[in-house]
Amino acid sequence: MWEARAMTQEPEAPPTVGKVVGENLKALRQERRVTQGALAAELALTGLKWKRTQISDLESARRETVDLGSLVILAQALDVRLHDFFAGEGNVMITPRSEFPEAWAQATRAELRAWLSAEDASFTVMGDDGVRAALDEVRRGGRDILIEADLAFAERYGVDVLEVVKAAGQMWAGSLTEERDRRVAALGELPVGERQAKQGHITRQLTKALVKWMRLDS
Repeated sequence: MWEARAMTQEPEAPPTVGKVVGENLKALRQERRVTQGALAAELALTGLKWKRTQISDLESARRETVDLGSLVILAQALDVRLHDFFAGEGNVMITPRSEFPEAWAQATRAELRAWLSAEDASFTVMGDDGVRAALDEVRRGGRDILIEADLAFAERYGVDVLEVVKAAGQMWAGSLTEERDRRVAALGELPVGERQAKQGHITRQLTKALVKWMRLDS
């Protein structure tokens, strides 16, 4: 009778996106010696109005999912890449746990990292000549450029990310992300906490300048 019950036992569900992201978020945050409260304050400055308890819920696996926009802003705040939130081995459930095992889908962490990494982020835009021309501008010299901060800016102000990168290129000959990173690097070696504070300040300065340049403050 025991064997019969064992054979009909439901398969074990892999961890959800929220659980995997939360575990890695906690590790990345602690590695940088940033408190949940300090991270919440930094997120608020970039438009993500999360409270400390919401960060705690994600890190404690009390949230099944996290949207892409929030993930982008989290990556910007911690100065990491999107794929860093899927570090480790094993599968990830990418559909709601409530639908398991009747209907579900999963992917390996390695697959998700590949899809989210800059090395594998090449894509072809189908659109008019203007769209393709804008894309060509951001692919200077046949290389990919960093646009994490540009993505966060685009989401916050409701504009196309290509327009953000194009405007940033006119101002600084590089993306918003590249200019932020260049200015942070120019400060030299700094303690992690001070570096995070400086980066946040620089991001706010650049954002303010870009908003004015793009006439989004009118």
